Amino acid sequence: MARKRTIKERTVIEQVRDLMPRRPLLMTEAYSVAERQAYKLLDLLEIQFPHVTYDGLLALPNIEVHLEPNYRMTHFSGMSRFSHGRWLILIDKNDIHGRRRYTLAHELKHVIDHSLDKLAYSRLGYGNEQQRQAHVEAICQHFAACFLMPKTWVKNSWANGMQDVYDLAALFQVSVTAMEIRLRAMGLLDDEPQRDIHTYFRRTTTLFMLDWDVTFVA
Repeated sequence: MARKRTIKERTVIEQVRDLMPRRPLLMTEAYSVAERQAYKLLDLLEIQFPHVTYDGLLALPNIEVHLEPNYRMTHFSGMSRFSHGRWLILIDKNDIHGRRRYTLAHELKHVIDHSLDKLAYSRLGYGNEQQRQAHVEAICQHFAACFLMPKTWVKNSWANGMQDVYDLAALFQVSVTAMEIRLRAMGLLDDEPQRDIHTYFRRTTTLFMLDWDVTFVA
């Protein structure tokens, strides 16, 4: 009988993959798992401060990363496939630096989810395959954001006075757009137009219609 490998003998990708439950997930659960996987990967690669370096990631066994010119990518920023016993990740070399880094993290999540995604994400999209795929892509984007811009690091930088989006993007080596989205998601950027203070304290009636809502201010 084959000997079961210890945790230390399992590859980095396998250890991160182990965090995925073997059952269908809700979207909120999938986001939570992606975040824990991102932080686990940072821990295994011994990355503790911004910015995230890719040296350890590029040295992982059975993973090859190739940069391809834009005309060969058929409108994709990145793609991944298993071929000849290893994972091949293709990245658009003509993208800006921050986007290349983000795309690689995104594609890595696809690699991590291999063999588990059909079960874990089977109920997303409510039977609509196009919607399910859109949800899967959003989960991979969330993983990339958590990997490159961990909440604790961003909050610490913000608390220490670095609150300019461009400065933060440079520190974390991501695009300005990615940094803005991350800050909004964390509640550190507020784009709501200023309105009369009295409207914030009046009674409201909220009508829920499908997946959107309308709020009437009395």
